[in-house]
Amino acid sequence: MRGESEEGMTEMASESKDCAEASRPGLVNAGQTIEDKSFNIIDAEMGPHEFQPDQWQIVRRIIHTTGDFDYARWVRFHPLSIDAAMKALRRGEKVITDTRMIHTGLSPWRLNWFGTRVITPATDSASQLWAEQLGTTRSVAAFRKYSEQLEGSILAIGNAPTALLEILRLVKEEGIRPAVVIGVPVGFVQAAESKDALWEHKEQPSITVLGRKGGSTVAVAILHALMELARPE
Repeated sequence: MRGESEEGMTEMASESKDCAEASRPGLVNAGQTIEDKSFNIIDAEMGPHEFQPDQWQIVRRIIHTTGDFDYARWVRFHPLSIDAAMKALRRGEKVITDTRMIHTGLSPWRLNWFGTRVITPATDSASQLWAEQLGTTRSVAAFRKYSEQLEGSILAIGNAPTALLEILRLVKEEGIRPAVVIGVPVGFVQAAESKDALWEHKEQPSITVLGRKGGSTVAVAILHALMELARPE
């Protein structure tokens, strides 16, 4: 898919492999050792920063996924975003995504901690027809049709700026209230603008990465970090 990094895809593949090999703890432990070493390297190279501990857990995982410390300059957290996301996860709220890649990249065992259901509206077989009828993109049409399911859910947008803009319209004009919006679409057309609009909407808890960078792999990294933060003891 456009804009997705090979490094991010590697993390997704590693997560899937670990899940498949869950009955082989030697491999899982080896993978955990590599991850721990990677995080230690990131901590050392990053040095002093102003992120709160829970925010750093998210930023560090984004850097781990992308290999790019520049994300630390552009990630933004609404002050209520992490708490809202953790509460939504613990309530078992849905995660609603714009791409199959986000759904595929999420660790099944992490989702099982909370009984979380993942929905990707654009995969609905009727979404192409809806888009043609409305004269818009499949992402916009699908999120519009699924608008009632957005209430209280965790929304993760990694590829489609039009989906993020539609979500903001639904929030402003129709009073839909997602628990949190993870808005990190990547690209050159409306990506930066859609994230600016999300960040400027101060009433909606959100996590975003300003500028052109982002993608489904970044959305997955953010969700994984939030699940780890909300993980049952």
